[in-house]
Amino acid sequence: MNPLNPMPVNPCYILRRTAICICVVIQLFQTVSAKPNITRNKPTDSAAGESQPAVQAAKLISQVAPVALPPASASARELFARYKDRLVQVRILRNSANEQSSLGSGFVVRDDGAAGVWLLTNYHVVSSLAINPEKFRLELRQTNERTVRAKLMAIDVIHDLAVLRTEPESPVVPWPAFSLRESLLTQGERVFALGNPLELGFLISDGIYNGPAESRIYEQMLFSGALNSGMSGGPAIDESGRVVGVNVATQRRAMLISFLVPIRYVRQLLERAWSAAPRNEWRSEIARQLLAHQDFVVGKFFTAEQTKPPAAASATSAQVPAATTIATSSATSSANSSAPRTSPSSTTSANVGFASQTLSGRIVPTLDGSLTKCWAGGRDGERLRYQQDTLNCSLNSELFVRNNLYAGSLSINHALLRNVKLATPQFLALFNQSTFLNSLYGRGSAEMTPTECRDDYVKTTVHVYRVSICVAGFRKFDGVYDYTVSANQVDDASERMSSVLSMKGVSFKNGQRLSDMFLERLQ
Repeated sequence: MNPLNPMPVNPCYILRRTAICICVVIQLFQTVSAKPNITRNKPTDSAAGESQPAVQAAKLISQVAPVALPPASASARELFARYKDRLVQVRILRNSANEQSSLGSGFVVRDDGAAGVWLLTNYHVVSSLAINPEKFRLELRQTNERTVRAKLMAIDVIHDLAVLRTEPESPVVPWPAFSLRESLLTQGERVFALGNPLELGFLISDGIYNGPAESRIYEQMLFSGALNSGMSGGPAIDESGRVVGVNVATQRRAMLISFLVPIRYVRQLLERAWSAAPRNEWRSEIARQLLAHQDFVVGKFFTAEQTKPPAAASATSAQVPAATTIATSSATSSANSSAPRTSPSSTTSANVGFASQTLSGRIVPTLDGSLTKCWAGGRDGERLRYQQDTLNCSLNSELFVRNNLYAGSLSINHALLRNVKLATPQFLALFNQSTFLNSLYGRGSAEMTPTECRDDYVKTTVHVYRVSICVAGFRKFDGVYDYTVSANQVDDASERMSSVLSMKGVSFKNGQRLSDMFLERLQ
């Protein structure tokens, strides 16, 4: 909400029921339940005092509470002593102040002698460097305090990985490298995570591999061990010292629930990095990967539609309302500028699609599948003057881009208001006040262009809605948009439904396609 943009005069304020209006506005668009929050083990942010920059949304970049590390076992101490010289602290330095801006961890994967040493870390550790290379530079610090300069050689935004190579130096100092495990882990095997948490020094964390994490669009390994901010990009090794994964994320408000990137994604990125030409500009590559990700996610919706039984398909084959095309004229040319992309590989069998659900007797479109979570809420009590029921569904598919910018996510939010004892003007004022909040979103920022909206009235098979379609572009990544569809019922003075489809970081074409599918199901 922009505090400099005053609200228009509203009947709610005239009828001496201001307190009721404000409470409804807050409750109507709040998240109903505190969802489990997955957050990256972010590099320490010296400017913010805690952490800054890849899974949430409630989002991945929220503060990670430090977890107390259990005492290291004898085997852990032995492994750390043997392999600590293969670790580095990854430091992103701001050129203007010549001081560190963010910190993470990394590890050596190959030594090419005078040509440089190859290392691996997380994309979110080096995201600021990738997006603004003119403002930042990269430095590596070994466990013996020796520092070297390095360059960014490859990124994988989808799996949150990055490859680095040290700059040539004289004399050449050999670095031992980790080997990568070839065979798959068995659930219950011991795993050891290494890194430099909170800039307190290099350490090792003992834990257990508990199989692949569920409800992930791309596979991650579930690690029952402690990870803290600053350990991002460090290796997770087995009892033989072979790398089995890369530290990436932890579960907030939980003890010893963490996540690792599987080693096969590391191999794929290293193969590309070793044969790729050096480059200084990464924004176009980040945009390409973001668009490949959202193509993959949206493709799952259409696969789900094609595999529906004939009866289920015919139930949703209504004509698309005319309003689904109202926003196309302002942004079509931008949407067509992206280059051909390939879909991400080596994914889980997770599925997603549209479905229908009942909210207090009303049929509403929702999300379905193993990647989605829905939360219901409402106002209860015998003395209520109006009834409110909410349903919020979100898709666990977002990617970290930088700071608080994410892409590839999708959510649907419904709020149903029914009048009980309020005067009709009061009830309508409550609904209008709540839906007005949507028009305040997206005033533009350093990351996003100002939001452009088009709206019209649409009659579905049952009700009449005022539908608004709003689009805002990513300033630094061509062809990537936030796309929102808001449908507010206007045909019943005693009952009003507000439904919002929100898509973050999608192509304009896919935004239109999903909007059509959403409005087809609106009743």
